[in-house]
Amino acid sequence: MAKAQLKLLLFLIVLGITLGSMATAYYIYDKVLSPHKRVQEEIATIKRGDVPRMDPGEKRFDAAVELIREGRIEDGRDALFKLINQFPDSPTCVEAKRIIGEINMDQLYAAESKAGKKDYIVQPGDSLALIAGKQGTTVDLLIRLNGLMGTMLQPGDHLAILPLEFSIHVKVGAKTVSLWRKVGEREFFFKEYLAQEIRLPAGVRVPAEMEIKGKSAVKDGKVLLTTDLHYAEADKWLPGSRSGVVLRTPPKPKAVAVAEPAAENQAAPAVPDLEDGPEPGIFLAREDLEEMFALVRNGSKLYIIR
Repeated sequence: MAKAQLKLLLFLIVLGITLGSMATAYYIYDKVLSPHKRVQEEIATIKRGDVPRMDPGEKRFDAAVELIREGRIEDGRDALFKLINQFPDSPTCVEAKRIIGEINMDQLYAAESKAGKKDYIVQPGDSLALIAGKQGTTVDLLIRLNGLMGTMLQPGDHLAILPLEFSIHVKVGAKTVSLWRKVGEREFFFKEYLAQEIRLPAGVRVPAEMEIKGKSAVKDGKVLLTTDLHYAEADKWLPGSRSGVVLRTPPKPKAVAVAEPAAENQAAPAVPDLEDGPEPGIFLAREDLEEMFALVRNGSKLYIIR
């Protein structure tokens, strides 16, 4: 009888140990291994792109646009500024910059906007170029601000003057060209343009800092003065102070020379090779360069960054 009880006791002890081990193993699996496995699976799913990533800038963008729709232009623009500064990688930043640029341009040329503008009375001997140089602005901006049809001035005329201090930032990797405006001691994003192509000269290493030197209006290979009748039709170029660095319209395709047929028993004349390799430059659409040309002066800073 005692032996049977002992065997039963041993059986119960072994059973208890087995069940305890199984319970411990299940607890470890449920509380430690299983959650870790689920986390790893979730990470793998995210990496595969099966789950869309949250864009932290999307709600802020929608809220800013709503402010603009309500007529609160300044508040909406400020909200977009905060968005591009806080969440520069948000996909909404491209559209945010476009909207900011359009608002800035509209306010710059709006007749009712007086911010930074002053009245100037034309003096004897004045010209648009002379006034622009003395007042820190450009001839093109004076023409646009005042709705001038030509360059002729009369003493006593009143002109709206807006001093300018813009810099150009070229991002080679993103192929973007942006205008930044200095107000006081700080620079603010003003407008961004998309470059069609960026080809820097071999001697220019990024990052590089230089200045705009020798703004040019070019038509049929000739540089035109602002007083020329064809000035408005000319392509506007913004050369940098380093050789080969120029913001300009894309070059026109080179003409291909065709040799005259050779006479019988005569060697064909050689066709000159007109292809000297791609021209360097930062190439933009004509209308974008027209906008920039009016706001950038000789001596404006030009930054080329990666």
